[in-house]
Amino acid sequence: MRLCRFLVILVAIVKVNGGSFSENHLVDRLLSGYNTDARPVKNSSSPVTVAIDIALAQLINVNDRQQDIMVNIWMRQYWTDEFLSWNPDDYYGLDVVRIQSSAIWRPDIVIYNGIFAEGYAELPDTKVTITSDGSVTYLYPFTFKAACKINVEDFPYDTQTCPLKFGSWSYDGLAIDVVNKSSHGDLEFEHNGIWTVIDLPAQRNVVTYPASEVPYPDVTFHVVIQRQSLFYVFFIFFPSVLIVFISLISFMLPPETGEKLSLSITMLLSLVVYMQLVNTTLPTTSRYIPLVGRFFGATIIIVAMTTMLSIFVISLHFSNPNPKPPPSWLKRMMGMSQEVFVMEWLFCGCGRRASHSFAKEELQTGRQHHRKKSNKDIVLLSMRSAIEKSISTVCRERSFSQSRSTSDFLTNRLLVKLDDIICKMNRVKEERGLEEQKQDVLSEWNEVAARMDRVFLLIFVVVAVAACTTTSML
Repeated sequence: MRLCRFLVILVAIVKVNGGSFSENHLVDRLLSGYNTDARPVKNSSSPVTVAIDIALAQLINVNDRQQDIMVNIWMRQYWTDEFLSWNPDDYYGLDVVRIQSSAIWRPDIVIYNGIFAEGYAELPDTKVTITSDGSVTYLYPFTFKAACKINVEDFPYDTQTCPLKFGSWSYDGLAIDVVNKSSHGDLEFEHNGIWTVIDLPAQRNVVTYPASEVPYPDVTFHVVIQRQSLFYVFFIFFPSVLIVFISLISFMLPPETGEKLSLSITMLLSLVVYMQLVNTTLPTTSRYIPLVGRFFGATIIIVAMTTMLSIFVISLHFSNPNPKPPPSWLKRMMGMSQEVFVMEWLFCGCGRRASHSFAKEELQTGRQHHRKKSNKDIVLLSMRSAIEKSISTVCRERSFSQSRSTSDFLTNRLLVKLDDIICKMNRVKEERGLEEQKQDVLSEWNEVAARMDRVFLLIFVVVAVAACTTTSML
């Protein structure tokens, strides 16, 4: 019984030592006389087929302004080394060995569109896995930047496709044939807070450059990413929409008030400043205008036109001493003519401006006052005739105490005074008439401005709603 146990333990020890000795012996035999610079093929005209696959471990950063992408991938390369094969039976069934990658030949696979501070990236010296048939598996992590054309036309609802182009730097397709191991890369990665990786398709390309007639194959992995828009909607679009709808208040103010102009200019400056802040995060390009830029542009144009209209009305109201009446075509277009009622539905029954109502009341009051002044002029003329008759009567009755010349002198003095009073009253009447005419013209311009404000309000609402709807639906 003890003899059997001793024999079992002895066999196990011999087997373990033999296995360890076999692996050392196998590695020594494989690397004995091995040349790391020569391609691992026995026929020099045969290419080495290198299969490439990647796993996207982490999407670190997407720089919109610099137009590059930083990723961490797990690189996977597979090829067959004809000088690294053996019979497992000769080595106690040993089928797999792992050695340093620098000890054997490795394909010089690089990323063509990579961005490195030194201009290149050295391959890491991780271990490779070699099987008895000569199959080599080379796995290593790789963090790098790659150039990526960022199209922000639909920002922040954009989807970007960033290529990662891998191929041999020194060998052509006749020496190393680069192929993709699978149709898609591995997406088991750590999620990014701004971007979502949708797909990672792989595509093999064969390019023949003009300088040589030999093919150069490469494998390109297209990283398809979609921007998560919640952050940008909350911090960009929501304040912008709020500024836009605050601008609507300027249409509710009377045209002649200074607050209307102040509010319009403040909103205009707010939109311009906010647009510049957003522009600092986007790449500089003249090929297209981003969606957020079109949104800001439409609102800025409408607010600027409202500001210009306010400046025009205020300058007309306070600066021009002799304003001209509005053109007839403008009155017809604004529905102010009695013959044109096309736009009356827009201006009637919907709370017309207080300034317009006030101007109408002032106009009616002025006309009533004008009629009263005309009646007063008639009364003054009647009084002049009556006074002349009274003076003549008094002078005839009291001719015994005054001479004819004295009565004529007094009569003439009184008549001169009356004529002077009547002239001054007529001058006041004319000035009042000119003032009323000026007020009529200003009232017409105020009405035109009020109606134009309504038109701009309608256009502004349509443009703002259309811009917001288009932005939310994309």
